[in-house]
Amino acid sequence: MHKPTPVPLALEQPASPAEFPRVTAEPLPNELLHLWTLLTQSEKWSSLVVVPAQPGTSGLAAGRAIVSVGTQYRERPVRLINAEGLRPGAASRLVRDTRAYVEQGGMIVTCIDSIITNPVGLEVALAAERALLCVPLGSTEFSAARLTLERIGKTRFLGSVCTRPAGS
Repeated sequence: MHKPTPVPLALEQPASPAEFPRVTAEPLPNELLHLWTLLTQSEKWSSLVVVPAQPGTSGLAAGRAIVSVGTQYRERPVRLINAEGLRPGAASRLVRDTRAYVEQGGMIVTCIDSIITNPVGLEVALAAERALLCVPLGSTEFSAARLTLERIGKTRFLGSVCTRPAGS
């Protein structure tokens, strides 16, 4: 039996630390890593709307957390849009800008007000590929959450996330 002749390889110079990008971000909590995995593995999406289940609450902290994790795990950054307090007439432009960004390969997370108190956000929610319901612990009325799910469409929601009430 004939053995193959080994081919001599040139020695490679060790890579210097300057060649590797430095990661300066803080380590992410496991809860955020699990959330990112759940949001991105079950369904593919490029635009996600974060909707509070309860009027007078915000999903912005959840949106920021999703973007923080997504920016570290994607080659391209994930963009956050704070659309809380969206005024009448502004939704159609936001929808148009979001679509243009997504068509260029971007990923967007948009945070809106409760659609019960600010129905302008409904247009934004319906234009997003997927939605995430933010449920504040201890203060959510089931009827408000149910109405939000019905107006946006239950099938659009990837799930929900519980948030701490402000000041706790």
